[in-house]
Amino acid sequence: MSLLDGEPTADELEAAERATLAADVDRARARVTESLSTLGEEVARRGDWRGWVRARPSLFIVGAAAVGFLLGGGGRRPRGS
Repeated sequence: MSLLDGEPTADELEAAERATLAADVDRARARVTESLSTLGEEVARRGDWRGWVRARPSLFIVGAAAVGFLLGGGGRRPRGS
């Protein structure tokens, strides 16, 4: 504080502004960290193919049968018959 008028000096104002900015950066960093953690958990949950199969077994059985049918020739008769 200035000895003459009790007002903060320029250095004191600058230090207070730096402290405020540092606190803002820390809060923003914490929010980004939390968001990335949440995103990672969501990606892991959605990419869990075993969970999808457990939730919808009949769909995957039908799908596997259809793929096998198509790969096995799809019911075509052999040539020359």
